[in-house]
Amino acid sequence: MTRRIFLSSGAAASVAAAGFRPRYIRAAQMAAQHGEIYRKLGVRPFINAAGTYTILSGSLLPERARHAMEEAARCFVRLEDLQKAAGERIAQLLGVEAAMVTSGGAGSILLATAACVTRSDEEKIRRIPNLEGMKNEVIVPREHRNGFDHAARTVGVKLVEVETVDDLHRAIGPQTAMLYFTNIFEPKGQIKRAEFIAAGKQAGIPVFNDAAAELPPASNLSNIFREGFDLVGFSGGKGLRGPQSSGLLLGRKELIQAALLNNNPIEDAVGRPCKVGKEEIVGLLAALEEYVQRDHDADMRLWRGFVESIAKDLRGISTVSTEIYVPGPGAHPIPYLRVKWDEGRLNLKYVDCGQQLRDGDPSIEVNAASDGLNLASYNMYPGEERIVGLRLRGILRQAARQA
Repeated sequence: MTRRIFLSSGAAASVAAAGFRPRYIRAAQMAAQHGEIYRKLGVRPFINAAGTYTILSGSLLPERARHAMEEAARCFVRLEDLQKAAGERIAQLLGVEAAMVTSGGAGSILLATAACVTRSDEEKIRRIPNLEGMKNEVIVPREHRNGFDHAARTVGVKLVEVETVDDLHRAIGPQTAMLYFTNIFEPKGQIKRAEFIAAGKQAGIPVFNDAAAELPPASNLSNIFREGFDLVGFSGGKGLRGPQSSGLLLGRKELIQAALLNNNPIEDAVGRPCKVGKEEIVGLLAALEEYVQRDHDADMRLWRGFVESIAKDLRGISTVSTEIYVPGPGAHPIPYLRVKWDEGRLNLKYVDCGQQLRDGDPSIEVNAASDGLNLASYNMYPGEERIVGLRLRGILRQAARQA
């Protein structure tokens, strides 16, 4: 799309007509150029100011990962050899015992559970989800229950809920295969991570931590395992910016080996549907290699600049207030912007404003909640923050004029 063609389109014309400076027009031009491959299918791409949600297609691959995947697609390789070599390289990079590439964070949950139930027993691996005569209980803090634990239940286990440390110790028994912790939910429950780990160590039962979206900080890639968790799962398509269909499972060598035996390409295994191709394995490795070398402080400064720019664009609009914040304990420390206004005086609900942003051109995704709009900084291209600020200002100013 040339600049002339773009400037004849509605999005750019509205920017230019509003008298905005060239950098705004350039940002709008860039936004309109994204996603032509999707437009040909009638699917609208969007500016992502919401976050790395799977339903919103995760994150965007860095150039290094894109090139690695393209190169990987040009020849054949034995998948088991590649999985082993990539796992060894990842473990070396992170200073952990062992690692493997999975089919996303949910794939890590499934394979961690299967590994703890079957270990390396091939007969047990073939029998899943029929766990008759096998350990079939996984203990989880009640406050940690969530939709993703369906991946654990796929193995055939029963989830046993506990609330206190005393409950935890009473629940552990001969049928306990694994203790299941979700990193982001620790502040919600009474059982702290050190207590959960200690209970597992005392009983000789593996402890798994679902840390799917816990990047940044980058140190989590090594430190959560070093705390004493036996297995740790991460999404590959969120903070790491690897392929969305990829994930990481880190942990003790014998448990990672058991997870591999439960995984694709083994035909008679619960993980056979959790296929990760050669391109995704190589792409995640390349993304990880870049991630551990990044200047994460510079990223934070860039992202904070995005939300500061949007907040500046909203100054002076009746009843509108903004707050730049970093989520508290249990969430990744990334700058967000909260935008609030008097819904009654402006006659504009937060959810309706979010819908207007989604329906506009270019489409913009934000988190519209009952207490305001929450905008994530880390999935925007430089320049897109200008468009978000412009569009949101236009919607709010119009509402203020009509109030």
